[in-house]
Amino acid sequence: MNFHRKASEGYCDSSGRCRDASETRAGQRYCTKFRKYFVDTFMSSRNPPWFDARGVAVGLFIGLGIPLGIQMIVLGLLRLLFRFNTIVAFACTWVNNPFSVIPMYYGYYCLGSLMLGKPAIMSAEDFQSLMLPILHADYFWVSVQAFLYLGCDMVVRWVVAALTVSAACGVIGYVASFRLWRRGCKKNAKQLGITYEKLLSELESAVEKIGKGQN
Repeated sequence: MNFHRKASEGYCDSSGRCRDASETRAGQRYCTKFRKYFVDTFMSSRNPPWFDARGVAVGLFIGLGIPLGIQMIVLGLLRLLFRFNTIVAFACTWVNNPFSVIPMYYGYYCLGSLMLGKPAIMSAEDFQSLMLPILHADYFWVSVQAFLYLGCDMVVRWVVAALTVSAACGVIGYVASFRLWRRGCKKNAKQLGITYEKLLSELESAVEKIGKGQN
């Protein structure tokens, strides 16, 4: 039987593992802020579920599949072709950031090597040295040039893995976020005393007006 007791300086469970009370409160505050600024904000979105879900899918695809330096250019081009929540897409591109790029890209190198049946002979340290010019480039064309200088074999391995991972994560992100926002939309419709279909129609019309105004 599990039971808990509160100690003077922390929180302990039946196995004797204790956590400092300040750490517990900090974790609770973090979860509360995350839900307030992310989950609740998205759940109360005034856009159709597909509009925001597309933003998630596009952002994940760009963040995981497009090299640093040209991500915003690709985002702008896709915005001309498709309708999606640009703000959500931009936020999701930060899945790839200066802290994650080295392990992520090295993982692509190893995964691409495995998928192509080639040995991954480069160490993580050597790969990091090759990536430094890309990370320290001042302009996007310099970053792209440095990326191409990695060599055809390296780029092919990277592209194969990056497109596979980004496409899979984009689809998963779309399905998961669509269901999340649809649930929130249904909740909002219930609070407003109208049907989900009617609220969805109103949100669709609002997106259509915004699109025509931008064109």
